[in-house]
Amino acid sequence: MHADNATRFVRRTTFGSVALLEVDNPPVNVLGPGVPESILAAVDSAERDPAVAAIVLRGAGRTFIVGADLTTLQRAAHGELDAAADLHDLLARLEDCGKPIVMAIHGNALGGGLELAMAGHYRVAVSDAKLGQPEVNLGIIPGAEGTQRLPRLVGVEKALEMCVAGNPITAAEALRAGLIDHVLDGDLTQGAIEFAAGTAARSGPRKTRDRTDRLGSSPATFKAARERVALSRPNEIAPFKVIDAIEAAATRPFLEGCIAERAVFFDIVQAEKARTRIDAFFAARTAAKRSS
Repeated sequence: MHADNATRFVRRTTFGSVALLEVDNPPVNVLGPGVPESILAAVDSAERDPAVAAIVLRGAGRTFIVGADLTTLQRAAHGELDAAADLHDLLARLEDCGKPIVMAIHGNALGGGLELAMAGHYRVAVSDAKLGQPEVNLGIIPGAEGTQRLPRLVGVEKALEMCVAGNPITAAEALRAGLIDHVLDGDLTQGAIEFAAGTAARSGPRKTRDRTDRLGSSPATFKAARERVALSRPNEIAPFKVIDAIEAAATRPFLEGCIAERAVFFDIVQAEKARTRIDAFFAARTAAKRSS
């Protein structure tokens, strides 16, 4: 093991032929300004290194990446659309990396954090990790291709369940669904490095965006999903919109689905209900900080 140079938000340590990249943006490793660029630079460096056969990416501290910087989301909700992070180039670069990337998950991988993880070639998690796309609870939908990669990994029905309800799932459930490849019993770093040096290095990179084997569905699937939402959440916009985005994943090429998702995201983030929920979230967070 030896420590290497670090980018601003990413530390690199090499264990044999595996480069460990630790995203360090405390307290919860949000994908704020500068973090995507740091991840890109670290991946580029590891890929160029002839001594590196595989890459592990994890969050430093107590959690994986919990998601995007929600301050940028609030700005977007109030009309500053350019503030919303566009992670397309980062996610495509991860998938296109010529060396296998293993996402090592502990704590929470939610929203943009899960979207980042799904662009890795493999995912491992400790048993108490939580994974999910909770955006509907803020009145929006995933905006970094989550509605496009999730059904490719877990199937359309499970993706609908996760995105419409917005509830996180356990590592065990994620393994059964196909969202992750292995649940680690012991130390996260050690287990992820062993997985990267073994399974990932032998099998090589695999791109989530190229998978189509779990996209099988019918119009009746989406009709039934909309009928369920009409009964359970009739006054909500986001659950219906997230169904539209997942339907795009099942019926259009990947890039077209991404464009459709992004258009829906920008449309709904400015809706009054979304603005109200996002503002309420920040008000509650501010009050919690003041009382702590």
